[in-house]
Amino acid sequence: MIQIVDASEKYGDGQKTIIAAEPIAAGEKIWWCSCSDDDYIMSRDDILHLIEMQPHLRRFLCWYSYMTEDDMYLIPRTFATELNNDACVLFNHSCEPNCGFDSGDGNTIVAIRSISIGEELTYDYNFLETEPSLIRGTVCKCDTLSCVGTLMFDRYRDEDFQKRFYLYMSSYLQTRVRELETKWYSTKCFTRSATDEKRKSLHALEWIQAGEIVARFLGPVNIDNHFIRDVNKFEATCMIDEHKQVIALYDLPAESEITLNYHGKLL
Repeated sequence: MIQIVDASEKYGDGQKTIIAAEPIAAGEKIWWCSCSDDDYIMSRDDILHLIEMQPHLRRFLCWYSYMTEDDMYLIPRTFATELNNDACVLFNHSCEPNCGFDSGDGNTIVAIRSISIGEELTYDYNFLETEPSLIRGTVCKCDTLSCVGTLMFDRYRDEDFQKRFYLYMSSYLQTRVRELETKWYSTKCFTRSATDEKRKSLHALEWIQAGEIVARFLGPVNIDNHFIRDVNKFEATCMIDEHKQVIALYDLPAESEITLNYHGKLL
């Protein structure tokens, strides 16, 4: 059904891709990925520390990890030798994908539409990743009319994207889409779950300016809603207004924790 071919001209020296070797019908199962059975689970902080200690692994760890939570990733057990354990990594990105993940089995890649012989098999990396992606900022090379240009991994927030592709997203992405119905936080933030205290917390992913809205409580105002820690007024990095919006009190560098002094505003 498929064939692995050289893609150096499009993606760079030594790069490969997968093409259809025969016609593929919409809904047809194409590939079963074994990655999740064999991979390590590592936090974003752990991977960044590993890159700091072994900078030659940066490209491999960034490109061949994928998200399972806001700051948790699966990486090949063979990362030290820079080898992958499944050729599913050769499915390249497209902003107009012809493949996605089977909603009943997140390990299976299926055809979104009918695919002709010779077509490159692609899925949208936005089916797997959100803003804390380790390849955030990658320049897309899909050359489609709807190409977004730079991958910022925030397409799951777009209602049209949700309607078209929700069924083809990973279970993690589907969870993030559902969460948007009850809470919202800026694309400049991420939830950290791998903390020493074993509690989730909200942090700046990139520089946030004073006065920016970083989160909004769409439901009850409580600590567990956004995992924003309650602190005294002198330690708070943000304030909450009458519209349940969390606003930065001053400039916050990347990795800063989003904290609040709820002062009786728990509702």
